[in-house]
Amino acid sequence: MKKRFCLSVCTVLSLLSVCATGCSAYWYRSPEKFTVQNSRLNWVQIFYQAAEDAPRIRCEMTNNGQVTILEGRSVTVGDDFNIEYHKKEFGDIRKYYYSMQPAMFDMTLQLLVDSGLMTIEKPDKDAPLYPKVLVKANINHVKQDKFTYNETLINEIRTLLFQYKMSGTLSN
Repeated sequence: MKKRFCLSVCTVLSLLSVCATGCSAYWYRSPEKFTVQNSRLNWVQIFYQAAEDAPRIRCEMTNNGQVTILEGRSVTVGDDFNIEYHKKEFGDIRKYYYSMQPAMFDMTLQLLVDSGLMTIEKPDKDAPLYPKVLVKANINHVKQDKFTYNETLINEIRTLLFQYKMSGTLSN
């Protein structure tokens, strides 16, 4: 009887420990750095604004090679469904389309992941408001939606956007 009781208690405790460490979403954390796998489901969206009076930039990249950049002072750069059409800046929006090879897309994602795209950040009370950088991504079925204050990641994003600007289509 004691043996059966001890065996059942051990079984229950082992099941609880497995559930607490591996099955629960609250206990499991995805790795912050990993190797990007080629998947049609990978995408990234970057919202960037250098200063309060600077134009907003939204960059959307998908694995099929489509890169869409929206730039301007309009609120629709950040929100397609905004209806504040009475503001004078509402029409200030430009759209640019690029294409890239899927291998180049994977390399770009890997560079962003290595720079800290998937790390969880908590803002300091002294964190500056600008540059305002919001990143949304789904890479290898790992989702991220955050404002970033990581200087390394912000510099990589600036470099990425600068490459498109040097292609001659983005304005100052």
